[in-house]
Amino acid sequence: MAEQDNAMVGLLLDFENLIIPFEKRSGYQPGSVQLAPIVDFLEENFGPVIIRRAYADWSHRGFKGYERQLQDLGVEMIHVIKRTRDSMKNGADILLTADAVECLLLRPFVTDFAIVSGDSDIGPLVQKLKSHGKTVVVIGPDEKSTARHVIDMADRFKYYTDIVEPTPEPPKRRDRKRPLTPQQAIISILEESEGGLESAALKRQLCAKKEFEHFNQKALGFKTWTSFLRSIDRVAIRRRSDLGVEVSLKD
Repeated sequence: MAEQDNAMVGLLLDFENLIIPFEKRSGYQPGSVQLAPIVDFLEENFGPVIIRRAYADWSHRGFKGYERQLQDLGVEMIHVIKRTRDSMKNGADILLTADAVECLLLRPFVTDFAIVSGDSDIGPLVQKLKSHGKTVVVIGPDEKSTARHVIDMADRFKYYTDIVEPTPEPPKRRDRKRPLTPQQAIISILEESEGGLESAALKRQLCAKKEFEHFNQKALGFKTWTSFLRSIDRVAIRRRSDLGVEVSLKD
């Protein structure tokens, strides 16, 4: 559920800044960082994401695995010419900032700006957007890779690692059962969880099941994922102070 009925969000993603912390982890595979949860989180909590741009040197071999994800999400891939690592980093910041200012001038209907980056260099941009009355949401990669003063400056802040939770392997069942409805599957997932799940994580677990991998609540007549969840009698929804939406079963 968006905070404002008429809110419109512009998403500006410093792609390399998001991916680098995960590249350093053991077992990382190109394409394994999920991007759809970012859009889901913004649309559930703020409003429709009408501008979607990601900045990187797209000739980088390690980024090829993300092209399909970005295309499916309607994200425009802005190319940053690479000369040295530092110049590319500065180039991404410059292009991202220029596009944000362009939106201020030419698209005044954009009420909220979501900047995916933990770089300290985005601080002046955050200040500029706020001075023009815009709500600024910053999504940092993780706690180690996000500048503290950026967290303090943003109107709203969230770690990417808090938005995206690992999707557990669905349990293997030998017995043949009648197909579940999406509502029954959600109740089953919540019964197996301990206490509850964040809204976006619940949807990912539902879509991880083979029979629901193409699930879309709009096909069932619901405008949003949250409105679909509210239609299930046994489900309780609670908005947390950190902007998360927690879903659990009613007592």
